[in-house]
Amino acid sequence: MAEQSLKRQTLNGAIWRILESGGTQVIQFVISIVLARLILPEQFAAIAMLTIFIAIAEVFINSGFSTALMRKNNRTQTDCDTVYIFNIVVSVFSYIVLFIIAPFVAKFYNLPELCIILRVTSVSLVIGSFGGVHRTLFTARMDFKSLAKYNLLSLIISGITGMTMAYLGFQVWALVTQSVLSTAIGTICICIGSKWRPTWTFSWSSLKEFFSFGSKLLLSSLLDTGYRNIYSVVIGKFFPHSDLAYYNRANGLGILMSSTPTSVLQSVTFPALCKVQDSTEILGATYRKIISISAFVVFPLTLGVGAVSYPLINVLYTDVWIFAAGLLQIIVFSSMWYPIHAINLNLLKVRGRSDIFFRLEIIKKILGVIMLCITVPLGLKAMCYGAVANSIIALIINTHYTGKLLNLGLIVQLKDIYPSLILSIIMFIACKFLSTVLGNGILSLSITICAGIIIYAGGAHLLKFKELALLKNIRK
Repeated sequence: MAEQSLKRQTLNGAIWRILESGGTQVIQFVISIVLARLILPEQFAAIAMLTIFIAIAEVFINSGFSTALMRKNNRTQTDCDTVYIFNIVVSVFSYIVLFIIAPFVAKFYNLPELCIILRVTSVSLVIGSFGGVHRTLFTARMDFKSLAKYNLLSLIISGITGMTMAYLGFQVWALVTQSVLSTAIGTICICIGSKWRPTWTFSWSSLKEFFSFGSKLLLSSLLDTGYRNIYSVVIGKFFPHSDLAYYNRANGLGILMSSTPTSVLQSVTFPALCKVQDSTEILGATYRKIISISAFVVFPLTLGVGAVSYPLINVLYTDVWIFAAGLLQIIVFSSMWYPIHAINLNLLKVRGRSDIFFRLEIIKKILGVIMLCITVPLGLKAMCYGAVANSIIALIINTHYTGKLLNLGLIVQLKDIYPSLILSIIMFIACKFLSTVLGNGILSLSITICAGIIIYAGGAHLLKFKELALLKNIRK
């Protein structure tokens, strides 16, 4: 009964999380297409250069406390208040730091306008901190229905505003306004819609409790955030600014098809798995199913995007962005592994092994930096190939430690995902051939996408993939 109840709760959460995350991605995708046709690549590069500073500040504001708060089943009002106050204080401090260093950032990139852009964009950090705990509590209750409504509303309003400003010629300020307005509207909605209200009670004991778990996640998140954005820093500093825009466009499309299902799975499965964290048998069985379904869905989506990269970029963004297509074709072989990484790391968090989590991040990031140093002199495409190699190395490292926890190492996981992997590669080769023969027009794109769907879906049914049965079973 408990397992059936957990399944129903997880399924209900998954449905609304898919609507929220999927709807958000679709709307953002449409907005990005419109903006890319109205704003020059160099203007997008200006925002990309600042991403690492905003992202690192967000990590400090959260400090791993949101995960710790969600993981605690008997959380109190004082616990929530403590995290709430901490988030606000750190966000204000972060804004002050970014305000001070803004001129130095502009000088580093030799782009004076970055100073004011960073100072305005950073305001969203303070605004967003007021809704952090509310969002965590919604997620802990698996109330993704409410989150879906708030996020979509904020995205639609801010997106329309950004597109209007871009049409009127505001260029980079259209992007800045969209970002800040989205955070502001989302925070207001989530605070009004939440039943929880702060009583401004601060507890040092609660802070210490969360810090013991969250501090390791904080350090690992800092490493991960810094590494994920270091490519933008290096490209923005040593390559033409337009190259950074092309890379970010390709990278964004490369992870789009993997980040949406991964985000859904992490948000829905983490609270659910926390409830069965003491049952090794149930946890292991559930974990393997999640891995299999993730690969079955994500592999064909990511490799499919790579196969049609040239007609896709040409049709959606025009030939101004066509250089991004070559990068995208490489990047998908890195992004396809992202959900497998995320689910493996999620297991460590469920088991409370943030110490291993942190150790893994150190090892992987050191190897990643070494790979980056080797490939930078060889050019932008070489850097993308290096990212693919590093992603595979990281997979080996991650699965080694999860194998120790649940006897589900790399070999076991490969047995679960290899049918989806092989069929996806076959689909990629066939679609790439079609795309090359037919050209970069909309007809080529349409025919190739249809062919890819037929090859993968037909192959999965003919070979009777177990993932089809798993998906049907989840719906029951």
